[in-house]
Amino acid sequence: MIVSAHVAGDGSPWDTWGADPLVLFGVAGVALLYAMGWSRLRGRGRPDLASLARTACFAGGLVVVGLALLSPLDHIGEEYLLSAHMTQHVLIGDVAPLLLALGVAGPLALFVVPRPVLRALARRRPRAVLRILGRPWVAFAAWAAVMWGWHVPVAYQYALEHPWAHNVEHVSMITIGLMVWMHILGLVPRRRMSHARRAGYALGLLAVGMALSEVLFLRGPLYSVYIDQPERLLGLSPTADQTRAALLMAAEQMITLVTAAALLMWSHVDQAVAERNAVAAPPALRRPRAS
Repeated sequence: MIVSAHVAGDGSPWDTWGADPLVLFGVAGVALLYAMGWSRLRGRGRPDLASLARTACFAGGLVVVGLALLSPLDHIGEEYLLSAHMTQHVLIGDVAPLLLALGVAGPLALFVVPRPVLRALARRRPRAVLRILGRPWVAFAAWAAVMWGWHVPVAYQYALEHPWAHNVEHVSMITIGLMVWMHILGLVPRRRMSHARRAGYALGLLAVGMALSEVLFLRGPLYSVYIDQPERLLGLSPTADQTRAALLMAAEQMITLVTAAALLMWSHVDQAVAERNAVAAPPALRRPRAS
């Protein structure tokens, strides 16, 4: 990660804050675009589509991204603890994308994206690419590739040694996390799956993540940057640190993805019961069709 400045107290890694201009300007730019789109939509008399609750979710997502990439967590994760780096990854790859997706749900997303970008995306070739990228299985495969790929020791070490690759890693995690959560939440209109399929989709992602956690849990220390670090923060050995990283990843994904799957299955059952009751109801009690 490129860090142009640090604000440190006594030189402890726990007091090291980053000032990466890419993160600062990126978060500020996205916040400005969101504010402009939010204002335009409310100006058209649709405050229901640009509610304060959605704004709070989106702001929360940006705060999570900022804290994950600028707080001492970034410095500690790069040099001292895999568990700290894993915390950063689950924040920018899962928690923040979920909040951002909730924040742009509905037509608001079209108002947040600048009009020149929308016009460019509406052209034939970009539209065809978007159709492919918008397929659930493509997002699923990309999510698996990003999560597994960046945790391969060679790729992991390369990202730490090359700031541009580390930035690509973070952007890819945020982007692909946003893609899969949009499918789980049913925010891709033409590709919207049923509640049951979306629940299965979330559980499939969980299975992929749990497999990665299992590898980290069962294998010995994989990353030389933490093995060779003489200063052991929190007194954690490389093995204990990697074990905690694996458990943290598994726990976070179980909380978010299992909760999402459970809520979707609940909605699926409610919908099925309502449809069955509607069919079984006497003709006089059925709601007349709109003419």
